[in-house]
Amino acid sequence: MQRRRFIRNAGIAAAAGTAFGAAGLYAIQPRRTVLPYAAENNAELPMTPAENKRVVVVGGGLAGMAAAYELLKRGFQVTLVERADNLGGRLTGWNVDVNGETMAMEHGFHGFFNQYYNLNGLLDEMGLRGNFKPVLDYPVIFKDPAKGTESFTNTTTLFPFNLFAVVNQAKSVSILDFNNPFGKLYELMRYDPERTFAKFDDIDFKTFCERVNQPMVDTIIEPFAHTSFNQFDQYSAAEGMKFFHFFFLGNPDGMGYDQTIDDAMTSVVTPMTQQLSELGGRVITGVEADRLVAGEGGVRKLVMKRPGDILDGPHTVPAADIGTQWTPFWQGANLYYAKREADGGYRALSGRCTHMGCPVGLDAATGGFACPCHGAKYDAEGKPTEGPTVVPLVALDAVADGGEQVTFQPRAEQKTPELEADYFVLACDVPGLQGIVARSGLPQRDFVQSVAALGVADPYIVWRLWLDRECPPMAVPFYTVSGWRYTDSIAIYSQMQPAYEDWARRHRGSVLELHAYAVEPENVIDEAEIKRVMRAELDELIPQLKGAQIIYDVYAMQQNFPRWAPGDYQDRPGIETQVPNLFLAGDFVRLEVPANLMEAATMTGRIAANRILAAEGLRENPIPTVDLEGPLVF
Repeated sequence: MQRRRFIRNAGIAAAAGTAFGAAGLYAIQPRRTVLPYAAENNAELPMTPAENKRVVVVGGGLAGMAAAYELLKRGFQVTLVERADNLGGRLTGWNVDVNGETMAMEHGFHGFFNQYYNLNGLLDEMGLRGNFKPVLDYPVIFKDPAKGTESFTNTTTLFPFNLFAVVNQAKSVSILDFNNPFGKLYELMRYDPERTFAKFDDIDFKTFCERVNQPMVDTIIEPFAHTSFNQFDQYSAAEGMKFFHFFFLGNPDGMGYDQTIDDAMTSVVTPMTQQLSELGGRVITGVEADRLVAGEGGVRKLVMKRPGDILDGPHTVPAADIGTQWTPFWQGANLYYAKREADGGYRALSGRCTHMGCPVGLDAATGGFACPCHGAKYDAEGKPTEGPTVVPLVALDAVADGGEQVTFQPRAEQKTPELEADYFVLACDVPGLQGIVARSGLPQRDFVQSVAALGVADPYIVWRLWLDRECPPMAVPFYTVSGWRYTDSIAIYSQMQPAYEDWARRHRGSVLELHAYAVEPENVIDEAEIKRVMRAELDELIPQLKGAQIIYDVYAMQQNFPRWAPGDYQDRPGIETQVPNLFLAGDFVRLEVPANLMEAATMTGRIAANRILAAEGLRENPIPTVDLEGPLVF
């Protein structure tokens, strides 16, 4: 991409009193662009392979669905494997019974920003854009009463006047914050993929901002950085600059975004799944990828298992440690539950949730099991009773050896289905990817180590509450908030989705959802206490709801967003791997192109598909992106 020129750094600041000419303004505007193709004659290449080619995609989130869709369109035989009961990843949903009424539950609110070019293009191509509606404002509620609620809706997308508009809207920020053209604020406008990461990836974002005016940090930088689901002091400064470049400084579309009209399953996931099947794709849900089997030239096949199953071999514990109630045992990352029966025999269950593989805990209220991540619950026999799964916990054989030892092992009748293919795309989350690669015994040591070094951010909380009191009309259905111990945003579902609006009218109530984006280790405490604090925060945010009774609630603490810590970038695995026919996709991969969250997932899925197309000598699809560099790059 041709690098743009800018007259002088000082020319941006209104405080410097410099007037821009029309040509100068045009030169520094962020522009939508398209990534280069692998072949210069891309437009002349064929569209479909000359012979049948098989692709296995592991992971049914946006990355996996995007990769599968692009390859199915081009004539590949694609099998998409997802361990949950539905596709969607973090967009997936399930039904809950609210006092006899079935309602749709999700993993949290999702904003579809205007600069999600790949995701929005995919939705448009699939005819799903009619399932969305625009959100007219992006407000932030501050605990500090001097700030109150500030709006960050841009009156223009023209740089630098979009910055001036933000400054004008933010009560505590001054144009004088931009008086040093060599300062850290201007560094945000000089984003360059190579230079920025070489210079700033080893620094955390909080340290980087220490010499920035504190009101600017408190009002704008930190609240927005927190939406990356990483702690401000554990977030790479380079990744933070990339985040700001993508969402604000590097795109011509501002901070506008859309929301789904109905729940995400109805609006996005279910119709996308149907179209994948209609294109001839094979969608396998409720089956978990266990390991890859390598052969000459790369990966030959994928070995699968039942979700939550443990195939790592026998695990032996002292019989005396097993009580008459379910007792947990860990073997590395594997969790088992065992108990001694009245007849002296033993029973054992895998302690892995059959929804997403998270470890389940004992539920004292029911005597069964509960997943703290996604709300799945099981009875004392391991059968699901509520939440997003319909598959029981996996039963294991518990074999006593002379009365002193008990061995847990997979049942003999267990089958391990396999899928052979020409190409493989791993589009699962970080824990899922690490498990698959660790069990695969691949000889590419650097790749294996790079996957093992990946991390997940601190846990995040989604808490949806059905209340017996109406919420006052709000200007928009979603607010970012700043200054509270837990709550980082609030979504008013009873003023957002028709089904929830109807419930609120009939019951004279309201439904709200509180989110905590990154919970510090010291704040990961008892669930009841977290709920107490968050409810008090809700009462501060919307005082009219103080004293309203909770009719029903769904609380989940999850930990599956990628970590973007200082120093992670250099060894982070990319889309291409050292294994010739194995590719990665997801919002965790190393991506030189500015993209984050759902757009990063979709983009990497489409790029992985392009790598397979290029390997077959086929025409690649265009990959649109925001400007690759900041407006002040020389």
